[in-house]
Amino acid sequence: MSLNVIEPNKVIQDAVYIGDYKFSCGNNVPIYHVGSVYSLTQIIGYVKYINSSYGNVFYRGQCKLHDSIEPSIYHGITSDKARQRRNALLNEIISRAMNDKGFANFLKLDGSTISRIKIESVFQHYGIPTHYIDVVDNHWTALWFGGNRYISYLKDSFCKYEKRTINLIDVLQKRTELSQNDYADFLASIRDDMYQYLLMIAVSKEETPFGNGINEGTDTISVDLRNTLPSTFLRPHAQHGWTVKKKTSDNIHDLDMASNVVAILRIRVDDASKWIGTGELLSQESLFPNPHYDQGYNVLLKHTEFFEGTGWNIPVYV
Repeated sequence: MSLNVIEPNKVIQDAVYIGDYKFSCGNNVPIYHVGSVYSLTQIIGYVKYINSSYGNVFYRGQCKLHDSIEPSIYHGITSDKARQRRNALLNEIISRAMNDKGFANFLKLDGSTISRIKIESVFQHYGIPTHYIDVVDNHWTALWFGGNRYISYLKDSFCKYEKRTINLIDVLQKRTELSQNDYADFLASIRDDMYQYLLMIAVSKEETPFGNGINEGTDTISVDLRNTLPSTFLRPHAQHGWTVKKKTSDNIHDLDMASNVVAILRIRVDDASKWIGTGELLSQESLFPNPHYDQGYNVLLKHTEFFEGTGWNIPVYV
């Protein structure tokens, strides 16, 4: 079964089609501006419904749209040679982790394909560049990520999320000060500040029964970290976290998940903030528990020898 991109003429109350977004892979995806919680729920349900024969649909909250959704290991790197060097670094880290008896026992690694997928997904979710991308199966969590901007310090050693806000008073004042054309230009210039995006990404149904939350379909691999990892790794359980990747024979080409995006929802930052509220469950402290509570995170932070000589490290949230 093939995946189904939402059609641009679908009528959903409070959801307005505003145009297509073309990814560098060639995938054209309609963008809908969503104006209410009702239209948000309906359009999400519709996209999942039309893709039910293909597989599952996950969410990825972003502050802005990008040309691709390539895995973090290849960000800013295009040549095969450079990508091979990145792969070698990741292989070294994984080898060190799997050969550490204490860590292998803690994570129940046995050298199998399942163990390889598990450890790479763990590293991805905790901040090491891999071939996977992070998604969630809870759209509330995705809205939080779209409404909070990631900021890093000291070469990604420390990081935090900063809440995004809209200065509506300034926007209204500009409307009285500027001509219609100039005001339109002003709105275009602050578009990335006013909106967040919820990408809906389809993954294929399981064909190879790995178990433990690991699903291999016709063209994707998806990992439900809550089934793959015990809750001693607290972060993925707090976030409803999954990792997904395209299936490829060389782990260098064709890993762009943009080809699996089936809908893009645009939401005003202040609307999304109002919808999800300010409860403690949707806070950085809850979604990124500190090492005192997240024992898996604490163990990873102590194994600095895994990352020596790579230039990578597990970031600390402040």
